[in-house]
Amino acid sequence: MFLSPEVYKKFEDIVGEENICGDLAIMPSYHSGQIGAVVLPKDTEQVQAIVKLCNRLNIQFTVMSTGFIRAAMPQGCIYLDMRRMNKIIEINEKDMYAVVEPYVTSAELQAELMKRGLNCSIKGSGAQCTAIIRGHGHMDLSTGGDDRNQLGMEWVTPAGDVLKLGALGSTHEWFCGDGPGPSLRGVISGRGSGDALAEGGVITKAAMKLYHWPGPAAFELEGQSPNYNLKEIPPNFMVRYYSFPSVPQMYEAELKIGESEIMFALMGFNVAMLSANISPNMEMELEVIEKLNKEVQGPGFYVIVAANSPEEFEYDQKVLDKIISDTGGKSLAMVEDPKVGALVLIHGVRISVSIRETFRLRPVGGKAYGFQIMGQRDVNIKWIDEAANRKKELIKKGLGADDGGVYFGWSVENSHLGKTEIFFDPSPHPESLDAIIDWQQTTARKALEDHLNPPTHLPLSVVGPEVSNYHIWSKKLDEAFNPNGTTVVLPSLMG
Repeated sequence: MFLSPEVYKKFEDIVGEENICGDLAIMPSYHSGQIGAVVLPKDTEQVQAIVKLCNRLNIQFTVMSTGFIRAAMPQGCIYLDMRRMNKIIEINEKDMYAVVEPYVTSAELQAELMKRGLNCSIKGSGAQCTAIIRGHGHMDLSTGGDDRNQLGMEWVTPAGDVLKLGALGSTHEWFCGDGPGPSLRGVISGRGSGDALAEGGVITKAAMKLYHWPGPAAFELEGQSPNYNLKEIPPNFMVRYYSFPSVPQMYEAELKIGESEIMFALMGFNVAMLSANISPNMEMELEVIEKLNKEVQGPGFYVIVAANSPEEFEYDQKVLDKIISDTGGKSLAMVEDPKVGALVLIHGVRISVSIRETFRLRPVGGKAYGFQIMGQRDVNIKWIDEAANRKKELIKKGLGADDGGVYFGWSVENSHLGKTEIFFDPSPHPESLDAIIDWQQTTARKALEDHLNPPTHLPLSVVGPEVSNYHIWSKKLDEAFNPNGTTVVLPSLMG
């Protein structure tokens, strides 16, 4: 135990004997670092008491929900495990929002919403993650990202104050994140890594925007994971994967689909990521990658049509066919198979293969290096292609693992925005790691120089001067909200 018995007892008095642990044999199951203690608060009052005690004793704390990603933390840090705060507080069907606590996963929330003909945005990191963090994912075309879907929130600041943000701060209603009332979403979920539970205190309740769902109240599955599938694709639904002769033609199709507002989802998977969604195991996945690489004509994306009526479905199909024809797209025969299409559908709506999509070929203990860029897809074509070509060159030299896909991306809010990501794994070559880190840093600096997406993996002192002196404002915010430096910010919460 890294806390003295006297200090340990103070935290125990807040949460109870059964809801705190400092046993060195248990701590590694939470984290490889030297955690002082894990505490499990049951409500906002206990979270506030823990944070205030940390401030009085000058002890740092961090918070984690479902624990998708862990990071190094200082010795003696208090680790808030939010699993007891797991309630869906309200589903407001009229005003279309849901109020949830941190340990409610996107899968749990979506399952309840579908019974009511509703849906929510889900992060690309997967439905197993908490429903209240920000992020972007497979359904962004029609639902937008979570940074646009977070509404009213209850926030315990790093100093231990409880703030009610957005409409909640003045009307006691959850319907809006920006007022009437204080709007601090950019402070708690828009800085650095943007972790809504870790950065700058703890969100204890949040309202998330909801959307219409034209599909069934529940998907009827057959088989067992990972060998399961939908019994049939629901009426007025369709799944296709289209490849294109070039990136500009693919982007043109994305923009036209967004402008037409006909599509439920559009996700720019590369061949490797598509194979992860339709293969039950690694061996078959590699076989599928090889087969798909021979069939596609270039970069591509999958789409999900989800119409409310046969007439709307027919219209959506006609518009889609015209767009694909005009841009040189080619439908992938494998996905036209109803069984394969059903797999893509269930994974694209429930977001259940995220880890395999991105990390499938990584060796145990390995790490991916990469970057993401958010903005206008057509503006970023040249930049993203340059980065992808440099990746290909390193792969040819054996300086990086060939992951079967160069990059992937998707449209947001009917193509008003777009997001592209690239991951790159080291190869066994002794110079691989240095080469990939150099690739990552060079690419990030190019994004900064071209005034594209501010890269998060460059030092704040480098990025800040190019983004309205962001580094200065960030320091002022830290001084205002985290005066004692008690919050430990994890590099990525994702769950």
